[in-house]
Amino acid sequence: MHLADFPQLKSATPQQKLELIDEIWATIPPEAVATPASHVAELDRRLSALERDSKKTLSPEEARIRIRQRTGL
Repeated sequence: MHLADFPQLKSATPQQKLELIDEIWATIPPEAVATPASHVAELDRRLSALERDSKKTLSPEEARIRIRQRTGL
């Protein structure tokens, strides 16, 4: 399967393409995608850092505020 098989995507907006990507991704079962060892190592590193100093964490609302401030979204 190739992008050329879907000519209507050429005229789709970037937002429409991203929504389609999200839809497709949602149909893939988690067990069908291997987690790279580097991702597991990074998660382990972050969890260890969090356990050492939990004061650096943000609440979900604080995180949203920072994201909005940085991105203007």
